[in-house]
Amino acid sequence: MFESFSFTKRYVLALTLIAFLSLLAFFNLSKLLSIQSNDAKLVNMSGNQKIITREIAFFAIYYKIDKLKPKIYEMEETHKKLTSLKSSNQLKAIYYGKEVNLDEKVKKYLFHAKRFYVNRDGRSQNYVLKNSESLLSDLQKAVEVYLKEAQDNTKKIQKIETYILLLTLTTLFFEAIFIFMPANRKINKRTNELIKEKEFSNAVIESSTNAIITLDSELKIRTFNKEAENIFKYTKNEMLNKSRFHELVLGEYSIFDSDKLNKTQELKGKNKKGDIFPIRISFGKSGENKDVAIVTNIQDISKEKLNEKILEQQSKFAALGEMIAIIAHQWRQPLAQLSFNCIYIRKKSKDKEIIKETLDNEEIIQFMSKTITNFQDFYKKTDNTIFNPIISINQALKILDSVLKSTQVKLIKEIDSEITIYGNANSLAHIILSIIQNSIDIIKLNKIQEPSLTISLKDSPKYIILNIIDNAGGIKIHPIEDIFKPLNTKKEKSSTGMGLYMSKIIIKNQFKGTIKAKNTKDGANFTILLPH
Repeated sequence: MFESFSFTKRYVLALTLIAFLSLLAFFNLSKLLSIQSNDAKLVNMSGNQKIITREIAFFAIYYKIDKLKPKIYEMEETHKKLTSLKSSNQLKAIYYGKEVNLDEKVKKYLFHAKRFYVNRDGRSQNYVLKNSESLLSDLQKAVEVYLKEAQDNTKKIQKIETYILLLTLTTLFFEAIFIFMPANRKINKRTNELIKEKEFSNAVIESSTNAIITLDSELKIRTFNKEAENIFKYTKNEMLNKSRFHELVLGEYSIFDSDKLNKTQELKGKNKKGDIFPIRISFGKSGENKDVAIVTNIQDISKEKLNEKILEQQSKFAALGEMIAIIAHQWRQPLAQLSFNCIYIRKKSKDKEIIKETLDNEEIIQFMSKTITNFQDFYKKTDNTIFNPIISINQALKILDSVLKSTQVKLIKEIDSEITIYGNANSLAHIILSIIQNSIDIIKLNKIQEPSLTISLKDSPKYIILNIIDNAGGIKIHPIEDIFKPLNTKKEKSSTGMGLYMSKIIIKNQFKGTIKAKNTKDGANFTILLPH
């Protein structure tokens, strides 16, 4: 039959078949890209719900009302979009089932967030803070289902793509026999060149926001994408075809453990500079024996861990403030009654020793009452105002007065400033307290003889300069700037109070200022520059 066809007709027939199969592959690939795009949007929207949930809790803690409203609106709109789309039975079970009922939880969470925004309702604020973590867990379940369904959809299209490929290969085989045999060598050469070119999947890997590293059966690195370079600070040339994966990922893990495959783990990563940071990693496997390939998907979760730490610290401050308010409420009346009793006894008694004792007791009662007031003022939620930093210094020193006396620290105050700044006086007081408390801790640890602490405040043309200087022996971390890094693993002793990283962030964001540290002859000097 084919013998009666001219070469031109055969060529046209071959091109027609190839064109048809190419169009079929193109439409299938377009469908794959469309499905992946839609699935990616759904996964992104679902994942974004988690971020917004954290932000709502964060803004609720700090009363950042102007930022709270758009986040509530964004979360509400995203939730409406997700629930309005056609969903699988598994997603319906998560959103509307009795076990999770994510739809009701999100709506209730948004209801309390709105009520807090409108009325500053404390109960709604507590609800948001207490339920944010559990809601994050339920949102994660939805994200995992979206991811799984996206993977399933991709596999279905890939299966169709495989059938098209097989049909194309079969067609090409017969065309090669009857039509293209004379040009066989040239076609084979061109085919080999095309195989060596970068495949579409490489582009996807390179554009991923996660670090993608693949290993062969000998654990040599075969793929090291751009995000891997960004996270670990190594170049591709430094890592490709080398067995250096153990230098990047620390901790106990087994690459070939089938129970750990496709499951997310939290480990430690180490970059070229030697910095250690938390990562989220999952392992995938393809092939067998010598053809095995291990695919690792890695995320740097330093910021996520830091946000959790900040939220935890903020919750502690809030809880401490509530506890102090309760104590103050319980103590005020008994202290007032004791003071009245002392006055009554003094008036009724003529014994000089008893009168003197009652006066001494009244001073103690007044001291206790004043101490309660100092703590209440320190942990009270306040708004930004124009103030002189002297207020914050005195506020911190009131809290630490008894500690300074018990440790026999000589306090030197060199205050020469009348310029005011705009910001939150309590926030600055927390920072000052944190730095002084750290100095006291080191003084105790090093058993410093004749310990001293100097606090100076002076003006310059652009800044108010606050210095806190101790004689505790200096900062042992090198480089010294690392003390302001988050999750600093080089610290020998965990710090108390607000922490230097959060202090740096608050000074930068709230006051538009800077904080630096340096060693002096006998100790450390922290310098805070606050713009006028």
